[in-house]
Amino acid sequence: MAEEGDGSFEGFYGRRLAAHLGMDGDCLRKINRQGKLALAVTRLTCNRLLRERTAAIPSEQAFSILHQLGDLDRHSCWLAGRQRYSGSFQAGTVSVIDLRDTPQCEFKGPVDAVQYYIPRRALDEFAYENGTKPISTLSWDRGRRDPYLSALSSVLLTALEEENANNSLFIDQLGLSLLAHFAQTYGACARKGAQESGLAPWQERRAKEIMRVRLSSNLTIADVAAECKLTPSHFARSFRRSTGVAPHEYLSRLRIEEAKRLMAGTKLSLADIALICGFGDQSYFTRVFSRTVGTSPGLWRRTRSEG
Repeated sequence: MAEEGDGSFEGFYGRRLAAHLGMDGDCLRKINRQGKLALAVTRLTCNRLLRERTAAIPSEQAFSILHQLGDLDRHSCWLAGRQRYSGSFQAGTVSVIDLRDTPQCEFKGPVDAVQYYIPRRALDEFAYENGTKPISTLSWDRGRRDPYLSALSSVLLTALEEENANNSLFIDQLGLSLLAHFAQTYGACARKGAQESGLAPWQERRAKEIMRVRLSSNLTIADVAAECKLTPSHFARSFRRSTGVAPHEYLSRLRIEEAKRLMAGTKLSLADIALICGFGDQSYFTRVFSRTVGTSPGLWRRTRSEG
């Protein structure tokens, strides 16, 4: 059985998974917690008519959750050598596989899907942090839609397309939300009864300080959480309780306010301001600013200069 040992082992996701299935695909993002993989996101596509049953995936301590982005004519699956299901899948439906069961698959028809790969260790750590019993398995009615997962997947894929910008904090937050959704909805992991408090005053000050100081850097939730001596998921929940907004929302507001200050008080170009404020490029800066403020940066600046 495959295990995560010296770090050389890599599970069945990304290019390894795509090559095994005969599809096109790559790992779009790895979400780490405390230096270890917690979630890997892989986009799988194939326009060929795949009709061959794959070799068995070696057993490993992880789950594979396949979220269909498009309709699939037929997907058959064998677990431990026995066929367990075969049928069509509509866009938005989900299938969950325990990779300990050495799965084999057969696809018929074009494929467009996202695979979420979750090590069992990540689920165990999530359960421990939330004061609940270990998660024995993940389950979901095969072929059933998950509207919440569809919404998160759409937002995540859009954010990953814009990853030239410094949006790691936002993507990390989405990753934590996905892990929590899988643990609580698919794994029946209820939150502990006691209400968690927000950040201690020194933690809130430190979190806000590091976000201000590292405004232009590719800051992650793990970076800020480490400064507060908390796990990323605990920090994200506590920050929201203390401030009323998620960490990525707070950072975005800081960047917008700094951009306004620079546009009003300097002659720097919008491209330079975008880089200084951590937006990565002017086009992404324009989209975020327009969505938040209701007008483009250029028009906002001209209005202030004319006033």
